[in-house]
Amino acid sequence: MGKKVNLSKFIRNNRKYDIKTNPVDVILGRITKSFFNEAQQREINQVEDIIERELNEDFTIGGHPKYDELLSKVKSYKDFSVYRVSDVKLCSIFVDLRNFTKRALFIDSANVETIDDIANLKQKAISTWIKLARYYDGHIHSITGDGLMVLMDKLYEEDEEWTIGARSLLFSLRVLESADILNDYLKEFLKEKGKEQYANNPENLINIKIGIEYSPKTLMNPQGVIVNDKGENKAVGEVKATSFEIDFSAKMLSKYKEALNGLNDNDAKNNRLILFGNQYKELMQFLDSEIEVKKVDSYKRTMYDVTETRDIYSLDTKPIKRNIFTIEDVADICDVEEQNEDFARASVIALQDSGEIKHGN
Repeated sequence: MGKKVNLSKFIRNNRKYDIKTNPVDVILGRITKSFFNEAQQREINQVEDIIERELNEDFTIGGHPKYDELLSKVKSYKDFSVYRVSDVKLCSIFVDLRNFTKRALFIDSANVETIDDIANLKQKAISTWIKLARYYDGHIHSITGDGLMVLMDKLYEEDEEWTIGARSLLFSLRVLESADILNDYLKEFLKEKGKEQYANNPENLINIKIGIEYSPKTLMNPQGVIVNDKGENKAVGEVKATSFEIDFSAKMLSKYKEALNGLNDNDAKNNRLILFGNQYKELMQFLDSEIEVKKVDSYKRTMYDVTETRDIYSLDTKPIKRNIFTIEDVADICDVEEQNEDFARASVIALQDSGEIKHGN
């Protein structure tokens, strides 16, 4: 049974989701405007403007801008359990650079990369992902070692929940594509070092792991300690997103190698897979005729004499990478239906009349 998704309303209030220019190409300088017609050049300019605007705005990494004020209200330890917001609907996306710890292990013995080279490569990747997260209206909840965690929630309260998952997919696809481009840079680096032979082994190149889960009942809660600053109690810490699904988006990446081994073709296997759980699968309703979703394994735990099981799935993005550019393209591979256009138009007018303004537009 298809979900009713009002994409007309969503796109009219978020025009960038109808742009077909790939933001990865703009961020990593893969576009030369002279090769495009006037309409395409305007789109490229739009993407450049969006990225510049997002990076010029004051934004933070950590917590969540919609809920960070909760921490400012905490004046005593009991307040940590008072100032909370429950049942927040969002997607948690965990992105991890595979084998970067191993790369650092061989800086002396292999004599190929220096620690500065590895740090520069990691910075290039992380900064690209942050720009992509901002482009798709995501919030960087944390930078964790060799990766980052991104939260996607509704842009408007009236938005369909499916659009959260669709934006998460668009972001994840662009991250995987960015890894392919960064590998081109890495191959050029190896060539300049006289080590071109190492570029033929995928183990020497960048490989990205991505896990997504939809969390329909997330708790946004302040965490930290109370300090006394010039006679005034204040909390030092940050607001965290708490739910099983939040942690699960990272935990499922332990099954990445198993999912990678399940790919049954001889093409390059790096930077193709997205792992996700039951909740995201149910939210998106991917069409079997359009894209292959495989069950990788089950996550099973027992506590208080109760056993809970969650499935882990993989999606091979090979057929859709470099193809999906708009949220309507995502809808084409999912069991969703556009709502009536008249209803959509009325909803847009009502939303505009309310004066609600979305961050980033």
